[in-house]
Amino acid sequence: MKNNFFLKDTTSIITGAISTFADLKIEIDNIIKSRFDKFFNSRGIVSREDFEALVDRYEKLNSEFILLKAKVEKLTPKKNKKN
Repeated sequence: MKNNFFLKDTTSIITGAISTFADLKIEIDNIIKSRFDKFFNSRGIVSREDFEALVDRYEKLNSEFILLKAKVEKLTPKKNKKN
């Protein structure tokens, strides 16, 4: 009977310790990530995701600009060049 109680108690303690260490690992990972983010932000370095989003936005705006430029050129009369 004592042996069974000791086993349950030990299992409970070990399970609690594993849970605590898992939470501790998550917290340490979050702290490290936060420090890296602060370091990169202070240097003006952006993340890969932010960079890709900016490139996509640039390409979209550039294509819209080209379309609008073509429409304006189509609507404006061309001047005759006399030399």
